[in-house]
Amino acid sequence: MNQSFDIAQADYHTLRDLIRTRFGIYYDDQKQFLLMSRLQTRLVKRGLQNYHDYVRFLESGADRESEFTDLASVLSNNETYFFRERAQVQLLCGKILDELLAHSPRIRIWSAACSSGEEPYSLAMSLLESGRIPESNFTIGATDISQRVLDLAGKGFYRALSFRATEPAMIAKYFSPLGDGFLISDRVKRLVSFSKLNLMDDRAVQTHGPFDVIFCRNVLIYFDKPTQKRVVESFAKALRPGGYLFLGHAESLFHLTNVFEPLVQPEAIVYRVRAAAPAGTGARA
Repeated sequence: MNQSFDIAQADYHTLRDLIRTRFGIYYDDQKQFLLMSRLQTRLVKRGLQNYHDYVRFLESGADRESEFTDLASVLSNNETYFFRERAQVQLLCGKILDELLAHSPRIRIWSAACSSGEEPYSLAMSLLESGRIPESNFTIGATDISQRVLDLAGKGFYRALSFRATEPAMIAKYFSPLGDGFLISDRVKRLVSFSKLNLMDDRAVQTHGPFDVIFCRNVLIYFDKPTQKRVVESFAKALRPGGYLFLGHAESLFHLTNVFEPLVQPEAIVYRVRAAAPAGTGARA
């Protein structure tokens, strides 16, 4: 088959808009080569001759939904490791946990865009280590758009690169050696529930709550400003009044929305949903 990996500008813009609408990820013209390089394998998989045919397939192909599912894995940046941006986790397990427990003995946390599970498992281990809350009194929901990484998270098997910021004592306590890696303990695994969710689905985001804390780190940087605003305001509706949102260090809500107030702490910056925001109001489980 004589394939062409060139793309007309009109087809690129259509493809870019399809991806933005479905996933929220925005590729401007400067990122055209990056997007095309990621999608070459999809043309081969689908047996398509060129990007024009691929765009038409995504628009109206009979199996387009299956392709969007595969695209979610291709486009996702799954760079992560245990105890990433540790200062934020320490803030959660210190001041914020104390404040939440003063209002209720139970808390709910959401790890949005959890990738292969290192973040939610880090939160679970840190809460266990804090000694401030019984494991029966907190739940951690973890979601991602990619079924492939969710399957990896559910297995709980990790190799050396995931432990670049993990002390040997924590590995010994919460993991067991298996082949060329480590398997997370059942005690930690049962504290986290994984499910597939697209952050562009406003209704699904809002009904997924209510939560006391949401972690969505290093995700907004892939969205344009309107999409960032849309997603974080959906988060506000999924949080209980006064709930907290943690973002990546390179991300900020300044000049984006006023539904959150920034709290600058010595450890990190965290955002608290304002009392007037349309937040979730369900009773704690």
